[in-house]
Amino acid sequence: MESKEGPKLKLDTTLVSRLSFWYDISVSLGLAIKKYKNVKIIGENVRALQRGLTGDRTRIASGYMDEQSLLQAYLLYYWAVSLFEVTMVLEELDARARLPELHSVLDIGSGPGPASFAANVFGARRAFLVDKSQKALATASEIAAEARREHSDFEILTRYANLEEFRVPAGETFDLIVASQSLNEMWHDVPDWLERRRDFVLRLLPSLRAGGILVIIEPSAHYTSIPLLALRDRVLESIGRQEPHEIAAFTGGAQIACAGPCPHSGSCPMRTLKGRPCFSEWQWEAPPLVNELANFAGLDRTSLKAAWVAFKKTPPETGRAEAEGARNMPDTPAKSGSLRGRIVSEPMRNKAGRIRYIVCTDCGLLTTISAPQGDPEARSLGFFQLARGDLLEADGLEARGDAHLGIVRGTRIHITMKAPRHGRRLSS
Repeated sequence: MESKEGPKLKLDTTLVSRLSFWYDISVSLGLAIKKYKNVKIIGENVRALQRGLTGDRTRIASGYMDEQSLLQAYLLYYWAVSLFEVTMVLEELDARARLPELHSVLDIGSGPGPASFAANVFGARRAFLVDKSQKALATASEIAAEARREHSDFEILTRYANLEEFRVPAGETFDLIVASQSLNEMWHDVPDWLERRRDFVLRLLPSLRAGGILVIIEPSAHYTSIPLLALRDRVLESIGRQEPHEIAAFTGGAQIACAGPCPHSGSCPMRTLKGRPCFSEWQWEAPPLVNELANFAGLDRTSLKAAWVAFKKTPPETGRAEAEGARNMPDTPAKSGSLRGRIVSEPMRNKAGRIRYIVCTDCGLLTTISAPQGDPEARSLGFFQLARGDLLEADGLEARGDAHLGIVRGTRIHITMKAPRHGRRLSS
């Protein structure tokens, strides 16, 4: 019996202070857009925006931020949501030693820039924002200008463009390319949307520096998260099928690997489960204004959910070593009684009274790990405190079928990363 716990994913005091700095500026500019502070009216605009983006979807790809009332609603509500979600994704990549040193960021479909300002919290000094709303881009520039009065030197460059036609300017390279809540709106109504989004991502890769990360973040809803899994696989498959000289055109000879949240770069096994999404969830203490607006809009903001995927440019030798390691993994974890992977479900109770979790393993397979409810051995290992997003290693497990493992005496569990449970408030 042995249980070890690795690093926890959490927001330290310095990080929270930097987030608060950017959030407070966005709020002050949001309230100044219209000369009233009627939270009920703003909450109704938030609700209209939410319905247009995730309900009937009539607002996607519509340039809604050019409308003052909706831009204000975004700044006072969704700006904080996006800022926190991107922060938690970057924090996880950092905790897993996958995040490079950040200097320059390309923000695709940036809106007023919450993803770029989250990147600044992790050290980015320059961001290139691309969006089809001039007002949103102007607001991002205004946020940065306001911060310069407080001696911030974060540089914001903007490009007004139709995202589907955007090409990275020649010679520009970035440590981080991020598309937060934007790729799902591109080619959403055409039959070949997947190929078009894949080609768009491939066109961005030459602008990613060696060691850099390309992150795509989408809402956790089925109609956005499941297509993201398909896009993940299509990008990796397309790179894998290229001849060496063709790969070099996209990557400069580097390899492209999945850096998160997946523990492997093989095909996504979640796609074999009909209609089951894969996402991260973070509990957070939302700012008071966000809570007020959520109440008026009829939204729940006790937690945030998002689907995401990160691609990393790795040196050729690193990519080859990772591929060789994957080939040498056992066909199923049950053959070795051990596993490494990420929990991708909530705890579930089966008919036999066992508590089980679905684990996406680093050999690209799904398995379950289970124990009888209340089992003292499992309790001592912290098994019942596991949650979606935790990374773990375990051995000494009992094989209970080709894809099922159980806790027994002598089992050892090492939690290599504890996913976040509670986010800190952005501002008092």
